[in-house]
Amino acid sequence: MSYYQYQQPQRDIYADPMASLILSKLYNGLLFGTLTAFLTAFFVSDPNTAGIIIVFAFIGEVIAIIGYFFAKNEITIERLYYLFVGSSSALLGFTIQSYLAIEGGSTIVLGAVGITTLIVAYTYNRARTKNPDLNQLSSRLFPLSIVFIVLLIGSWFIQVGSIFMIFFSLFGAILFSLYLYFDFARVMQGAIRSPARSAWRLYWDILLIFRYLLYFLGGVSRR
Repeated sequence: MSYYQYQQPQRDIYADPMASLILSKLYNGLLFGTLTAFLTAFFVSDPNTAGIIIVFAFIGEVIAIIGYFFAKNEITIERLYYLFVGSSSALLGFTIQSYLAIEGGSTIVLGAVGITTLIVAYTYNRARTKNPDLNQLSSRLFPLSIVFIVLLIGSWFIQVGSIFMIFFSLFGAILFSLYLYFDFARVMQGAIRSPARSAWRLYWDILLIFRYLLYFLGGVSRR
C-alpha cells in the first residue's frame, strides 16, 4: 500500500473546508472565464479593439504565469489566478471566434465544450471515489510530459503536417486530462498547500484540455 493510500483515506469533500474552498475558487474561475470568453468571441469584432485586448491579455497572462512560480502570499496568488483566468479566457475567446468563422465551426466548439465537460465530470468522480496513488500517477506523468515538451519544441522548428498536429493535439488533450485527474486527486487527498494555486492548476488543466480538443476537432474536420 502506498504512502498516500495509507495516510489519506477517502474523505467527504463536502465536509472538508479546504477542498470545498478550492472547488469554489475553481467554479468561480470557470464562471468568470466562460463569461469573458463569450463576450470576447461574440462582441469584439473591431480589429483595433481586438488587437489592444490581445496585447493586454497576453501581457497579463505572462505576468500571472511568472507570478504563479514565485508568489508566496495566498492573497497575491489568488489575484494572479483571476488575472490569469481573465487574460487566458480573453485570448481563448478570439480562438473561438476564429473557429466560429469557418464552416462547421460551431459544431467544433460545441463538441470541444461537451467533451471537456465529460472529461471534467469523469476525472472528478474517479478521483473522489478511487483514491489513486499520487506517487504512481506522478511517476507516469513525468515521461509523458517530457515527450509532450519535446514534440512541442520540435514543432516550432520543424515543419510538420496536419496529421502530426491532429495526433499531437489528441496527445495534449489526453495528457492534460491525466493531469486534471492527478490534481483532483491531490485535492481529495488533502495533498495541497495553497487553495488558490490548487484551483489555478485545475483551471489550467481544463483550459488546456479544451484548447487541444479544439485543435484536434478542427484538424479532423479539415481532413
